[in-house]
Amino acid sequence: MSSDIKSDNNIKENEKKTIEKTEDNKDIPTELNKKENSDDSKVKEEKEKLNNENIHSKNDEIKTEIKENISQENADKNPKESNINDIMNKMINKEQDWEMHPTDGPIGMSSAEKDPEEYNHLRSIVSAFFNYQIDSLRDVTRMERDFKSIGEKYLKRMSFNYTERLDKLKLAIWQNYSFLLKVADPYKNMFKLYKGEKGEILMEPLLVEVKDIVKMRSTLRLFIRDWAIDGLEERNTTYKPILEELKNYFSNRTKKEFEEGLNVLVPGAGLGRLMYEIAKLGFKSQGNEFSYYMLLCSNFIFNNTTKKDEFTLQPLIHSFSNIFKEETAFKKILIPDENLAEELSKTDTGEMSMVAGEFCRVYKDKINFFDSIVTCYFIDTANNIIEYIETIHNILKVGGLWINFGPLLYHYTENENEVSIELSWEEVKHIITGFGFEFKKIENVKATYSSNKESMTQRIYNCIFFSAVKMK
Repeated sequence: MSSDIKSDNNIKENEKKTIEKTEDNKDIPTELNKKENSDDSKVKEEKEKLNNENIHSKNDEIKTEIKENISQENADKNPKESNINDIMNKMINKEQDWEMHPTDGPIGMSSAEKDPEEYNHLRSIVSAFFNYQIDSLRDVTRMERDFKSIGEKYLKRMSFNYTERLDKLKLAIWQNYSFLLKVADPYKNMFKLYKGEKGEILMEPLLVEVKDIVKMRSTLRLFIRDWAIDGLEERNTTYKPILEELKNYFSNRTKKEFEEGLNVLVPGAGLGRLMYEIAKLGFKSQGNEFSYYMLLCSNFIFNNTTKKDEFTLQPLIHSFSNIFKEETAFKKILIPDENLAEELSKTDTGEMSMVAGEFCRVYKDKINFFDSIVTCYFIDTANNIIEYIETIHNILKVGGLWINFGPLLYHYTENENEVSIELSWEEVKHIITGFGFEFKKIENVKATYSSNKESMTQRIYNCIFFSAVKMK
C-alpha cells in the first residue's frame, strides 16, 4: 500500500483484519515510571482536572484505570440536549445486520460477537483508544532520553527548557486521552477489569500494533478537518462546492418531494461532517464507513455531544517536524464547532443515518434507490475502481446525480497482497460515460486533506471535481 495517501498519517487506508506481531506494550522503559513519580505538583494538579483517569505502574506491569461513571455522565443529561437520536435514529449495517443506535449497545458488538475474527479486529482497534496514553508516554520517554544524551554542553544552547516541553506534552496527552476514554467507554467490558489496591478500576495490559497507534493519532488529526473551526478553510474548499452543486441540481424539487425523502449517500463518510451538512440542507443523508476508528468517533460526536466547543483536543502533539514555532504542536482545538442538535432542528426534512461495512457489498441490493451519491476523497480507495463505478450506477436512480471530489491516489499501489486497478482520469472518465452517465461539470480544484496550514510542508492535490447524471 502506498504510504503517500491523503493524510500524512495514512488515515484513509482501509483497515485489515490481519494481526501482526509487534512489541508488547507492557515493556515500557523504567525511565517513564520514574519520571511519572517525579512530576511537580503543578503538573499533577492539571492531570487531576482531566477527569482523574490515571496510569498505575507496578513493577514492569502497566495498567489502565477506567473511570466507572463516564457513560453515566451522558445518561444523566437531558435527552433533548444530549444527542440527536430523533434525527440520526437508525444506523444499520446492511451487510452484517447490526444496529448502531446508541440505546442498542456499542457499535459493532452484536456482529462481532458472532464472528471471532471480527471481534478480535474490533478489540484491537478499541485497544488503541484505551492504550493511547501509554503509547504516547513512551514517545515522551524517548524524547527525554534523546535530550539527555546530547549533554549539558548542547542543552544550555537551547532557547527552551526541554523538561517544560515534556511536561506540556504529558498534559496534552492527558487532554486527548480523557476524550478518547469517553469514546471507547462502551467497549471496556471487552477487556479484563479489576479493582486496584485503592479501589480504582484497572484494565489488563494491552497489545497495540504500530499501525493502530498511527491510525489512532491520524483520527485525532481528522477532528480538525471535520469538527473544529480550524478546519473551516479546508471544508470550504472541499465540501462547499459539493453542497452548492447538490443544492443547485435539486433546487426545483418541491417541499413534498423533500418530505417524502430525497436520499443522498456519502460513501467513505469518515467523521461525518459532509453527511451532516447534507442533512442540514433537508436531504435524507446516509453515510457509509468501513473504518471502526471513524465509526466510533463519529457516533460519539453525533450522539454524545450536547453543545458547541464541548471538548478540547491537541491533535498535533505527535510531531515536531516542519513547524516554525513550538506552539504549533501544542495548538488546542475545540469540538464540535456547532451545536449539532440545534442546527439540525432547523430542518423539517433532514435526516441522518450511518451504515457500516464495505461499500460494494453493503449496497449491492439497493438498486435505483438513491437520488444522489457524493464521493469525496473516496473512489481511489477501491481495489477495483470499475466496481465502485458500477455500484454507484446500480444504486443511483435514473436522473440521479453523482458528485465527486478528490484525486486518484490509489491506496493499494504498493501492497503486493492486494488487487490494485490504477487508471488515469481519462480512462476513468471513459468508463463512467460507458456506464450511462452524462457529465454536467468537470473541474480541477486544488485542495488539501487534513493538512496543518502552519506546517513547513503542504501537500496540495489537484482534485477532480465533477457532477454527472445517470441517463440510463
